[in-house]
Amino acid sequence: MAYYYRLKALRAAFLRVSLPGRIPAIVLSLSIFAFVASIPAMAASLAGPAVVTLRFAANVPANSPWDLGLRRLAAEFDRLSRGRVKVVFPPTAHVETESDIIQKMRLGIDGALLTTFGLAELYPDSFALSMPGFVVDDREFNAVLTAVAPLIRSRLGDRYIVLAISKGGWTRYFSKSPIVYPSDLAKLRISMDPSDEKGIQLLQSVGARVVTGSTEDFLLQINANEVDATCVSPIFVATLWSQLRGKIAYMSSFKVSPFIGAIVFNRSSWEKIPVELRPGLEKAVEGIAERLDLESAKLEEEAIDSLDGIQTTSEPADAASKWADMIAQRRDGLIARMFSPDILDTIDAALVKARTGKQADLQRVGPN
Repeated sequence: MAYYYRLKALRAAFLRVSLPGRIPAIVLSLSIFAFVASIPAMAASLAGPAVVTLRFAANVPANSPWDLGLRRLAAEFDRLSRGRVKVVFPPTAHVETESDIIQKMRLGIDGALLTTFGLAELYPDSFALSMPGFVVDDREFNAVLTAVAPLIRSRLGDRYIVLAISKGGWTRYFSKSPIVYPSDLAKLRISMDPSDEKGIQLLQSVGARVVTGSTEDFLLQINANEVDATCVSPIFVATLWSQLRGKIAYMSSFKVSPFIGAIVFNRSSWEKIPVELRPGLEKAVEGIAERLDLESAKLEEEAIDSLDGIQTTSEPADAASKWADMIAQRRDGLIARMFSPDILDTIDAALVKARTGKQADLQRVGPN
């Protein structure tokens, strides 16, 4: 109220002066108001460009290639933006499930490293990339990923920016008895994560008896003689090998399916970054993803080498065709009901191209 009366008194003082004297007073008043209005802009100029802080979440082991890769990502964002873009990692994000992380991406987390299951939670069709037996080696995976990545980005584009998708490794069958042909699965009780509904349906279609349980439950299941096999990364088995040695005798000689990692940001969060900085940051993420792919492959090789006592059965000449036939027989039935035609057709076309090139390479090399 006192402020109101001061303004009123000031206005009366202006009105009391003669017109020639009133003009300089009005000009002085306008100058003061203009100066006061400019103070926020001047302060911002003195403080420098605004800093964008992105809260990033990942459920990865500390000091693993993925954890270190994300640390490199934060350092690169800081360097390339000259301190204008910061990536920070809330401590609790490293111990939560991917479903929790995705929920928090709607409530304050800006970005996340998502695996096969996390990405499929956002876009269910993306799980086709990791269906058992669909893609069988690195060459096929690279071809399929190149073809499918634009589709994934397009489907998620209204809400999310997918900066990179890369292979995090391969799953294999680990079992008490050899798994060479699809028919071998019918003899076994296989532990599968309950969230892997599509993988469970595929295994059940060849007669496998599925026992659901998380990856962490597998150790308890194998000790209780409740299961005979599982399909996981050799990296995971290596971490528990001291407890699994003697209980798991075989690892499949062939790769079953790739598991993937994707670096994803909320579109609204990404668009806070100045436009001129985004291309350089996107390129940095792609480089980090490529490096993670190589480091994951190396870690997987080291994990397999550490499994002393594990046996791998050499793959008979007709084994690969048997697995391919199993997928082909279900392509237009069970698998077509799981996924949309656009992603399946895209994968089919990429696989035909990759396999045609592979066959041409074999013909050029000729018989050994």
